[in-house]
Amino acid sequence: MRIVTGTISHETNTFSNIPTDLEEFGKQGISLGSDALARFAGTNSIEAAYLDAARQHRFDLIPTVWASAIPGGVIPRDTLDFLLGKLLEGIRAAGRIDAVVLHLHGAAVATGIEDVEGFVLESVRRLVGPEVPVVSTLDLHANVTERMVRSADLLIGYDTYPHVDVYERGREVADRLMEILSGKIKPTAALEKPALMPPLQPMVTTMDTPMKALIDLAREIEKETGIISVSVFGGFPFSDIEPAGLGVLVYSDNDPGLAREKARAVVRRAWELREGWVYRAVPVREAVERAMKAPAGPIILADIADSGAGGTAGDGTEVLRVLLQLGARSAAVCSISDPEAIERCIAAGVGTVISMMVGGKRDKLHGEPVEITGKVRLIHEGSFIRKGPQKTGQVQTVGRAVVLEIGGIGGIELMLTEHRAHPNDLEYFRAFGIEPLDRKMLVLKSAAHFRAAFEPIAKEVIDVDAPGITSPDLARFPFQHIRRPIFPLDRFEEVVPEPDAAANERE
Repeated sequence: MRIVTGTISHETNTFSNIPTDLEEFGKQGISLGSDALARFAGTNSIEAAYLDAARQHRFDLIPTVWASAIPGGVIPRDTLDFLLGKLLEGIRAAGRIDAVVLHLHGAAVATGIEDVEGFVLESVRRLVGPEVPVVSTLDLHANVTERMVRSADLLIGYDTYPHVDVYERGREVADRLMEILSGKIKPTAALEKPALMPPLQPMVTTMDTPMKALIDLAREIEKETGIISVSVFGGFPFSDIEPAGLGVLVYSDNDPGLAREKARAVVRRAWELREGWVYRAVPVREAVERAMKAPAGPIILADIADSGAGGTAGDGTEVLRVLLQLGARSAAVCSISDPEAIERCIAAGVGTVISMMVGGKRDKLHGEPVEITGKVRLIHEGSFIRKGPQKTGQVQTVGRAVVLEIGGIGGIELMLTEHRAHPNDLEYFRAFGIEPLDRKMLVLKSAAHFRAAFEPIAKEVIDVDAPGITSPDLARFPFQHIRRPIFPLDRFEEVVPEPDAAANERE
């Protein structure tokens, strides 16, 4: 068998002023042809799962393009056209094929196209025709749409946030594809989109959250006869588009009524848990004071509103500002993205004490620049091997990086990175000479992905209410295109459709 694969993955924050152009995609490396798979062999990734499935099931896996960018602003149309063109070009060049297996995100937005994945899947479907199976993974934060479902034979989302199950979901998609090709199953979809658009924190599956409850329910439903898969998508609320928000996608084996019934059962539970979708973080000063008074560390101060993995500027300064004001010691900050400050540090050299303004330069939504005086302790090229549990074995790059020592030894260690970093691996510190276990406070610019690696070592995790465009307080955002009313922005009584009402199906 000959199966084509490709990756076009992005999570778009439409409030970001950083366009996700080819330069942004290039920071993680755009790969074409055989290079699109070779880099992932032996890693914890969807691509590695497809490679392993190809070996087990003895099919030829034909790569086309791999392109993934750090979450950011809207993708320019010419960038999307280039990447999609490479995918379609690769499919055409493959000649006769039996199927297409993709790695998509589900929350990408391009200029003039609010549903990029639907557009991509529809384009692939138009090229290969109705008889060739098209399947894909999707992120748990996908803003899943009818267009996506209509254009694919099977879409399966992650079950975890932090996303530690990407390899397993890749294998699930590939294994189910084998069953489709053999005629063993006929996936029949039902998609339900309730009027819920939660912030990210209640989607965490390592704690007692509404999303954890829904995923547990989904796993129970999957054990029932006739059910192929149940995916609960929390959605990505920072994409200001009509389909933003929670979605439940159920595939039965050729039984549309069963799929619809089970999708609505999950939706009813999601609505019953609605008050749990509301989230409040801790004010900055209160959070820092609490961490300083703690008897032991590490205490995680999570700067959740300036999460690089959510498309923010990555140069927010409010937590650093309060650390300086309160004279904090034994604190490490990962990180502030500031290429200008890095240039000054490199010019000054290791060992030099330098005074300058850092952060708050990309926009005014994450705080103003802060004046610091520190010693340049380390200049680093910014690449390291991830230790996991996310993306284990993959090369991570943050661009050129600098560690500044503020207040002498034992004071504040400030990491500056050229790219917007997202500290979800202990190597974000260790690769730069900082042992996180030895620090009282760790400031992490991350909404929740940090929890997979850092929660096990933390004495306490404090989500900090600093400014930024991944804030859990959705009332702060000037939404223009989302559905209204929608909870928790609006208070109302939702009516879940009765089982015999029309459903979104693809048989």
